[in-house]
Amino acid sequence: MTRQEKREQIDKALKEIIVPFLREKGFKGSMPHFRRIQSDRINLLTFQHSLYDTKFVVEIANCPLEGITTSWDKVIEPSKCTTHHMGYRFRIGSLTHNSDYWFDYGKVTLFGNIYEKKAKEIIELWSEAENWWNTDPYEERITIK
Repeated sequence: MTRQEKREQIDKALKEIIVPFLREKGFKGSMPHFRRIQSDRINLLTFQHSLYDTKFVVEIANCPLEGITTSWDKVIEPSKCTTHHMGYRFRIGSLTHNSDYWFDYGKVTLFGNIYEKKAKEIIELWSEAENWWNTDPYEERITIK
């Protein structure tokens, strides 16, 4: 199977397994960017695929309810803000694996579907995300000019 075919399979698994899970958790948006509005912040989540390998990361960040202003004075509305706009973010799985964690769907597995396993792994690691969003200090949620 080519890398592109594997990418199509992981995207399918993410859409079938993770997107409904994110909706249950209150997230809106579409691949690769999702947002959940809280009383004092917006939880951001982005899927970022490697350009060169069969891996992806799930990055999260917090954004102020009013959005942000970049260091070059560009206003990013809350509905347009993504993790890429935030200076401080976290990759799901990094605490559990004690590394800059990438979900690798290129390895062959003898039992089960590797794409479904990687999608379900996000759910298994979900408490990392919720804990990080809840404990991320306010001063780290904003991009400082």
